[in-house]
Amino acid sequence: MSTQPKPTIATIDADIRARFGKTMGKFGSFFLNWIKFEDNSDKLYHALGTKGENYLQFKLSENDVLEALVVLEVAKSYWEQKQQGKRVFTFLNHEDSEQNGIWHYLADTLRGNEGRETMKIAHTLLALDVDFSRANKQGISPLGKILVPTPKWQSINALIQTKHLSIEHIDRAIAERAKEDKIRAHFMSMIFAGDLADNRGLLSQHVLKQAVMPQATKSQRETTCRLFFEYKNVQDGSTAFLKLISITNDGMFEDLLNLLQQNVDETVTAMAAPDVVTKKAYRQVLLCRRLLRRDKSLQGVLLKALYAKKYGHMRKMVSLLLHDDMHIKKSVRGELVRQDIPVDQTSPAPTNPLLSLLLQRDRENNTIFHAAMLENDLRALGICLFGLPSNDVYAILTRVPNGYGLTLVDLMNADKVKANLMAAMKAGLLDQEQAKEFLQKAMAIDKEMRESIENKLQEISELAETSRNGRPPEPNFDIRKLAETANPMKKAAVVAS
Repeated sequence: MSTQPKPTIATIDADIRARFGKTMGKFGSFFLNWIKFEDNSDKLYHALGTKGENYLQFKLSENDVLEALVVLEVAKSYWEQKQQGKRVFTFLNHEDSEQNGIWHYLADTLRGNEGRETMKIAHTLLALDVDFSRANKQGISPLGKILVPTPKWQSINALIQTKHLSIEHIDRAIAERAKEDKIRAHFMSMIFAGDLADNRGLLSQHVLKQAVMPQATKSQRETTCRLFFEYKNVQDGSTAFLKLISITNDGMFEDLLNLLQQNVDETVTAMAAPDVVTKKAYRQVLLCRRLLRRDKSLQGVLLKALYAKKYGHMRKMVSLLLHDDMHIKKSVRGELVRQDIPVDQTSPAPTNPLLSLLLQRDRENNTIFHAAMLENDLRALGICLFGLPSNDVYAILTRVPNGYGLTLVDLMNADKVKANLMAAMKAGLLDQEQAKEFLQKAMAIDKEMRESIENKLQEISELAETSRNGRPPEPNFDIRKLAETANPMKKAAVVAS
């Protein structure tokens, strides 16, 4: 039995420092000779520091990245040549007394140094399948350190490139730091907002691609759906999906909607709806929960698509929602009774999914129709009006006001626009510059847009004269509720007009 004391980090580091100080070459060449000398290979393998760390962990804790990379590469190469592959595995999977592995030490180093050497270490560890998600005694994983408080995008991209990272890894890592759902949602939204702003959306694309693959699990799809459609950014109130609408290509957007629909279908199946009508209602409610979300400026999915000229995105989102009142049949004292199912209590058509989306309004109470007209975007206006019955179209064009009390027909009347803007200015609800900007947009509405609206009104009026005694029927939404929810701008304009 050997009586030699177990080597310590302090002992071998002092030896390495002393010997290297006497040489003129590079550390890499020196260390290769050092590990071959006498029993230095054994000393390197067995040596531990005061925290139970091995020599590679010690070098990283000292932020000596250049020498840490040399230690890793030389030790790995030497032990493999000596057919001591088990040593490589054990050395790189070693944990200190607090159960911190090599990735914990590297993650701490990455906070201040995400350079070539640290990334080379990361790639080597990934190639050897050294676990980056294992938590220490405090319940913190290395991935958690890489993600929070500031994501280290080069390291995250390395995990992406080697196909090691999944949304479930990220979700667990964030849960280590945030136990409450609201805080966890905030962290997740901030990470992916940063990805879109600073990392070209590479992480978003990666997790989405994984979620729509045939081998993806139901849990993976659920987690990814929450990420894109539910987690809100606390700064602007937007979801990742709202941000992606304006920047994503058709392929990625198609994947997002496919993911959403598959998740909704799986959820409805689990709810065991008793009949087709109930199943349809549940499906529309779940779709509306995601597609009717708006940010703090009250811009929703259609306004985002409009301002980004994403007509394909707009058409696909509109096509997902039904122009129908959602209801189920509920048994009351043995009889089946119709029960309406609201998708948006604040909407003038609370049980109608499509109208609830189309009649959403921004801070100035502009609907998507007002916004499209002010943008001179006849194509977008046509997409949103397509398929609506004539009574709804007529009411939207002539009876739905924005925040200044102006309907779409009013926007074509210069005197009406000026009068209502003057009323709003007198009430202190907008300044002269804002009024001037709005007036310029209204005056810029082109001939093609005006003729299109006039022709549509004429068609509806002619139809009404022959079939409805000259009057189109009432719309499928509540005009009175529309007026009740008007903001102060509209009220001031109406009072003064």
